[in-house]
Amino acid sequence: MRNTVLAVALLAWLPISGGAASASVKSDIHRCIGEDNVKIFTDRACSALQARDRVEEPVRPAELNPPSPHYDCSRQIDIFHAQVSAVLDSGDVNKLSGIYHWMEDTRSSADILMGELKVISSRRLLGVKVESIELDGEEQPTRLWLDQYVPERPGQTIRTDFKLVMNGGCWWLHR
Repeated sequence: MRNTVLAVALLAWLPISGGAASASVKSDIHRCIGEDNVKIFTDRACSALQARDRVEEPVRPAELNPPSPHYDCSRQIDIFHAQVSAVLDSGDVNKLSGIYHWMEDTRSSADILMGELKVISSRRLLGVKVESIELDGEEQPTRLWLDQYVPERPGQTIRTDFKLVMNGGCWWLHR
């Protein structure tokens, strides 16, 4: 008995609801502007409401910002050497991670490495040295050595090395 009452109530509701059971429902939404410049959303034509169609203007920024001229990869090792020095002088781990070659790192190794880069970037820089080998009669940079002061031990220094990787025509640090 209870299921019959529910079914009858549901059948009585469907024609007046204009729901999914009605095939004649118009799905177009008209965007209009009334005489008082109020936005109106309706399923009827704007002219039926003495309103005009509202034309959507694309949203455009007031000013386009070109890419920063400060971000460019170092294509020459001497420029990269200077960039590494400037990054370490800033003490910013994010800048240091920006010149690191992340291609072969997994998420877990990247988390560990970010911790290491944070420690490295927090130390005061003493010097940067590029190590090269001769390959086919040309000097090929292979390693970059950082000499830094150890904050916990005044007067002591620590040496950290990175591999130098050339990828996409740019120099990168790698562990």
